[in-house]
Amino acid sequence: MTRTKGIVVSVLLAASAVMLSAQPAANPADALLDVPVWGIHMSIDPAAYPQALRTEVELHLRRAKAYVSKRAVPPFPEGEMIQSAQVNYERRLVAVSDDPRAPQLAVAYVDGLRPCYEWEGFHHCPEREAQFADEYQAANPDGPFSAYLPLLAAHRWLCTAEAYDYEQAPEDAERSRREYKQRLSIAQESGVLLIRAAAERLGVRGRCRS
Repeated sequence: MTRTKGIVVSVLLAASAVMLSAQPAANPADALLDVPVWGIHMSIDPAAYPQALRTEVELHLRRAKAYVSKRAVPPFPEGEMIQSAQVNYERRLVAVSDDPRAPQLAVAYVDGLRPCYEWEGFHHCPEREAQFADEYQAANPDGPFSAYLPLLAAHRWLCTAEAYDYEQAPEDAERSRREYKQRLSIAQESGVLLIRAAAERLGVRGRCRS
């Protein structure tokens, strides 16, 4: 076992031990994944993790909470929900990087993506997010989100596969799972401990949602 893999396995075992002994509101292993891919509205306790990972979680939360978006509410009935989804997406991106360009680039990313404010259980929204993440990564391999996007894409491809299962489209579901596995393998080798730990949990959990 490599040192990198050993650290991640130790982190996940420690998180599992905390879960079993303290019975917190959120599974610490799942929280490591859910906060980066969904946002800081998901529950997480940094104290549940070994020091190296705790530091990364705290930095992630600090960057996310410090972000203030200038995005206006669109002037139509769904405007507040759309604006909230867009700002939350910006915040997820900003949270993963100390690069001073990250806030401006996060706004541009969200402007280009135009994320759905709700998925409604179908494949269209998560698949569009996955494809956009892949395309952005290919165009910006050294950008401030480059460590994060393989994890995000892996997660969204898995969500897409589950949606295709629901829609009874097995070929598309299998295609999406192949994309998920390819992105997951990249995220599992990330140089960022939080991304590696999140990717390892995604691989073990094998589901879009906890």
